[in-house]
Amino acid sequence: MRHEHLLAQTDWSAVEHAYTGMADVPHTPEILTALLSDDAARQAGALGDLYHVVHHQDTIYSATAPALDFVVAVLDDPRTLTPVPADKGSRTPWVPLRAALLDWLTSVMEAAAVSGDWAPGQPATIAACRAARPRVYRAACAMRTDPDPAVVSAALGTLACLLDAPELAHHRPEAGVWLHDHALVSADRRTRVLAVMTLASWAYDTAPVLQNDPDPVVRATAALSPTHAVKPAGTRALLEVLSAPADAAWCQQVFPHFGRIFPFKLLPAAIDRAPLDELVTALAVLLADAPEGTYAGDWGARLRTKAFPDGFPPSEAPNPAQRALLTVLSEHCFGPAAPPIWFATDARMALSDLVPEGAVFKRRANSRWSPGWATPPG
Repeated sequence: MRHEHLLAQTDWSAVEHAYTGMADVPHTPEILTALLSDDAARQAGALGDLYHVVHHQDTIYSATAPALDFVVAVLDDPRTLTPVPADKGSRTPWVPLRAALLDWLTSVMEAAAVSGDWAPGQPATIAACRAARPRVYRAACAMRTDPDPAVVSAALGTLACLLDAPELAHHRPEAGVWLHDHALVSADRRTRVLAVMTLASWAYDTAPVLQNDPDPVVRATAALSPTHAVKPAGTRALLEVLSAPADAAWCQQVFPHFGRIFPFKLLPAAIDRAPLDELVTALAVLLADAPEGTYAGDWGARLRTKAFPDGFPPSEAPNPAQRALLTVLSEHCFGPAAPPIWFATDARMALSDLVPEGAVFKRRANSRWSPGWATPPG
């Protein structure tokens, strides 16, 4: 259905978003109409409203499903080519509105996939979004051939999310052929990374990518497949990215459907697989100027267990690799130049007692430390 008909035929008074009834908050049809404005600032503002009003905090409201249908209907409209500010986790400052709308569709589809006690909405509103999966799938498929790589990679994120749904899983073979024949030969690194992660999540063989792709980041992504866990080539690929500051920083971006792959996937895999001495050498390079986001995840506990499997302090004198690790932690994780620890989820919390100086705890203004986290000095 054309977007004009969707706006006209939907009873918007019967659906609600997060702030329905509040003054100075636009109604859903006003937000949707603004997406196609000839004013780029209004379009960017409408995109923000999709997230913060229609799909606030990943929640599905009764207005979310009809808004989703509108977004699907306008994806190929030329007005969605307007550049808008990219998400904070992106490596580029601007993306076409079309790519940002695909990311929003991915967010809604992922929320709709949640069930049980954590379901982010009422059963009827979630069911309405799930019923839209085939329509979203067709729209995302059409965007795979967009000339802008940002749109293509956003579409791949949407497809990866959708093809986890049981009713669409039968499309995986045809999607796999397209990923092999087109996405994996793309000149765009992000597109290839998303293709590899998608194929690996479906248990496809990523060995040819690990062996042949010229890009170290793409090879490292291919190495994440469990089939490469004991292969030296996979471990080398992971350590190569850890030892390359520019590549490690690039991997900190947030990928649709897969999230932030460096602290949650690449770094933990390297810790689990690499010999400690080789790992410490790579960590010394990485942590000397750790990119923002490096200290997320649980890799600190993994590293502690890897280095000191029998507990700390060790019963015997530390070996050279253990001593080298303690030096790296002391200099780069807790030294004067290290970023402060704001939250208990910082990976360094598991490492804080391994060095004499301890952790550098600081707190934000007007914030409180929860009991059991850590007590900041002073």
